[in-house]
Amino acid sequence: MRVLIADDEPVSRKLLQSYLQKWGYEVTAAQNGAEAWRLFQESSFSIVITDWMMPEVDGLELIRRIRAANHSGYVHATLLTAKAQKEDLVEGMEAGADDFLTKPFDRDELRVRLRAAERIVKLEQSLAEQNRVLRETQSALVQNEKLASLGRLAAGVAHEINNPIAYVTNNLAVIRRDTQSALAALDAHRRGDMTEAARLEQAADIEYLRENFSRTCDKTLEGLQRVRDIVRNLRDFARLDEAEFKEANLNAALESTLEIVGHQIREKSIQLEKHFGELPLVLCHPGKINQVFLNLLVNAIQACDRGGVVIARTRAEPGSGVVVEVQDNGCGIRPEHRERLFEPFFTTKPVGQGTGLGLSVSFGIVRDHGGSIEVDSEVGRGSTFRVVLPLKAIGKQSSSHQ
Repeated sequence: MRVLIADDEPVSRKLLQSYLQKWGYEVTAAQNGAEAWRLFQESSFSIVITDWMMPEVDGLELIRRIRAANHSGYVHATLLTAKAQKEDLVEGMEAGADDFLTKPFDRDELRVRLRAAERIVKLEQSLAEQNRVLRETQSALVQNEKLASLGRLAAGVAHEINNPIAYVTNNLAVIRRDTQSALAALDAHRRGDMTEAARLEQAADIEYLRENFSRTCDKTLEGLQRVRDIVRNLRDFARLDEAEFKEANLNAALESTLEIVGHQIREKSIQLEKHFGELPLVLCHPGKINQVFLNLLVNAIQACDRGGVVIARTRAEPGSGVVVEVQDNGCGIRPEHRERLFEPFFTTKPVGQGTGLGLSVSFGIVRDHGGSIEVDSEVGRGSTFRVVLPLKAIGKQSSSHQ
């Protein structure tokens, strides 16, 4: 424990220094508040003991400066004073003092109060360390949820790409086979071997090739176009080529997210309804907002039985910004679960089917944009999740590097 003493009375200062050094503290002594403030800025101290009345910078001002400083850990401050009126004590505490020691101080009382100060500093250090670990854990959990979302996204994209790729592969195999046969017949013609040429032409079914070649190429190009569209849509969803905060059309963002979950909608024969209103541009982090839409849409699809209904709805809200709703006619949410929906790790899904972080992360993203997320639900009739975003991400535009 490093202790800084500030006292303009030499006898009191030296006595304090002598006691503290005898008790094993590392002590630095200052003759006044200005010197103490300079020493505090140059080094690190866990405990400060300062006289109240000093020239230039008094004890209250010194404590105020210490509290306003960007110090790495908590600093316990004790005021040395002959003042004992209640209003004086209140003034000292409001300035940031933790404790008082009456002058002239008692040796045993000083030792006891120092031990208490040590305990407080150690508790503060322990809490700071626990908070650091919690922040790191929270960051890791949010990253895990992002990876889970990425896994769902990758599965959807793979499913969407596999179909046209398989079709293109089959068509190219047919084109390669037929073209090689036609080239072999052409080589026989060039050699003048008409018998072999006729046989090869018959084997290659040149007439079929002539009739279907153009259509097969067109279908192949359509398949490749579909793959290109999927990749472009994935890029639009992830917004990989854009700055973190920019003006975005949330209708387009929701549309690209619906494309991403399209295979899940088709697999469950979900009836998708879209009711998009005219929207102003919203200043936001498009990639993160898309993550919110993805979580809400996946939850809606999972809540529905086969053949269920999912409705995506948007509208401008004068004075509020933009409203995006995702509605389903699924199982609904029990009243006792509704208040816990946005808690980390809370999930009603079977073990292994949900992290319990999707809605929590979505809530944090919307909150960081200055918006809100609400839910209306009735068991057996379905749920509606409503996201309200301001036109500008309040307090966030200037910190987009975070």
